Amino acid sequence: MPHNYLLGALTYGKIAAENALLHVATAAPVDDLAPFAAQIEPERERVLAPLARPQGLPAHQVEYKIRRLVNDYLQPPKTATRYEQGLQHLRRAGEELAAVGATSPHEAMRAVECGFILDSALFAATASLYRTESRWGLYHYRLDHPQRDDENWFVHVNLRKDAAGRIEPLRRPVAPYVVPVTGDELHSYGRVRIDEPQPAAV
Repeated sequence: MPHNYLLGALTYGKIAAENALLHVATAAPVDDLAPFAAQIEPERERVLAPLARPQGLPAHQVEYKIRRLVNDYLQPPKTATRYEQGLQHLRRAGEELAAVGATSPHEAMRAVECGFILDSALFAATASLYRTESRWGLYHYRLDHPQRDDENWFVHVNLRKDAAGRIEPLRRPVAPYVVPVTGDELHSYGRVRIDEPQPAAV
């Protein structure tokens, strides 16, 4: 999600949905789902599990806790220490997902959404910890790495989960811009933060 903006989340969600629809329209039809049972059944059990715990933790309380952790530990200015502490708290919050309960399909959906929110927070924290530089003005300002480092970090940082569920960062080159961008425009975010004291207005 670029800069944690909701607009970025919605844009990437639309792109993902369009690609999913294209895949469904062009992929060969699957007549027998049996070979996929090893993937489908655990997911079905995970999604429906809160309904078996009607007295479990309310999803809205767990969601509130995760969002508070994001605000407390993942906002700029950033440091490795804050992000490592944030990751520890978020992982503990993840253990609480197994105790979330639901009394209706709507509440079960909210429980699943808690997992999505937690994944987003873990991915954001891992990516920010991995990128050891500052960039985009205040959006990614690291107190422990205050300078921009184009030589090593003019890349996209992508993340994925491995087979064991561990988050794995990887770098992807920046593709050529569709619309030409001048050097001045390319570094405009860097001018959001003013490092040198400015003379008082007269």
